Amino acid sequence: MMMAISKRTPGWCYWIAASILLFGGIFVFTARVQAADHDNSDTERLVNVYDRGRHYTAVTRAKTVRQVLDLLQITVDEQRDVVEPHIDMEMTGVKYDINISRSRPISIIDGKRRSYVTTAEQSPAQIAKAAGITIYSEDKVKFLPSDNVLLDGASVVMHVERASQRTVTEEVAVDFPVEQTKDGTQPIGFKKVTQLGEKGVEKVVYQIEARDGVEFSRREMSRQVVTQPKKQIETVGAKPTNPLTKSKGAHIFTDSRGVAHRETYYDLPMNIVINACGGGGYTVRVDGAKVDKDGYILVAANYGNYPRCSVVETSMGPGKVYDTGGFAVRHPHGFDLATDWTNGDGR
Repeated sequence: MMMAISKRTPGWCYWIAASILLFGGIFVFTARVQAADHDNSDTERLVNVYDRGRHYTAVTRAKTVRQVLDLLQITVDEQRDVVEPHIDMEMTGVKYDINISRSRPISIIDGKRRSYVTTAEQSPAQIAKAAGITIYSEDKVKFLPSDNVLLDGASVVMHVERASQRTVTEEVAVDFPVEQTKDGTQPIGFKKVTQLGEKGVEKVVYQIEARDGVEFSRREMSRQVVTQPKKQIETVGAKPTNPLTKSKGAHIFTDSRGVAHRETYYDLPMNIVINACGGGGYTVRVDGAKVDKDGYILVAANYGNYPRCSVVETSMGPGKVYDTGGFAVRHPHGFDLATDWTNGDGR
């Protein structure tokens, strides 16, 4: 039943209208409101306002939700109450429903834990979120009136009964691969990103075992790629800075870990030594360094610190330990690089 009441309607009509609707079980306040300060709109609109079980209806030219509430003398706490649509939304249609959710204290009993929150949220999940608690779909929630308001601190108590098993879905970041291209014209340490990498995303489903809401084990059930990672492409320098040369004879090289190495060079046939790490022969590089089939400089070092066939940094580029010698006792971090600088015979 709906009645439109204007300002010219006698006062007894208000009483009759309110009485009929009140005794029908629902309190409805119906008014036809026309305010001079809002009559810049030619459109009259029907607005229903629902607030704590009360239903207000107005026919008005007000243009915003806030203006409607002002006309109906309904006040809200904008910091704590929730008004939907937003209180400053401009109304352009001819019919609107406005819902007001009032902030109220709620006591939450979650196993042995008790917490309190004052919120205008209505759903259990949102109420729990406002209290910093997560509720899962397997959990059971019920609202009960408080038996002891002084103890509970609120007239409404939300009881959470935790499930012993629950299923959760999480999105996990996937690192992107990196593809590097070496540039011999740039010094070691140089890096230029030619294509920026992007992490991918995987959706992972876990089955979780919990006790009193506390997780104590989880098992992965499935994994699905949501977004493929995009590889990063880099150009890195391969030209040694301050490399060992024939004229230096010996110098100190500090690697990327900060370890200082005394570097020297020697020129001996490596036909037998090369077999120490799988064979395959060796060649003499343009700069005179002797390198294996994979491009590693043949290096002599202290086996105690640098085991045979281990890869090491040298001032002339990556090397591999094939040999040792008496110098390694005196210089346990020293490297002797195989070159063709003395004989120049290509061997």
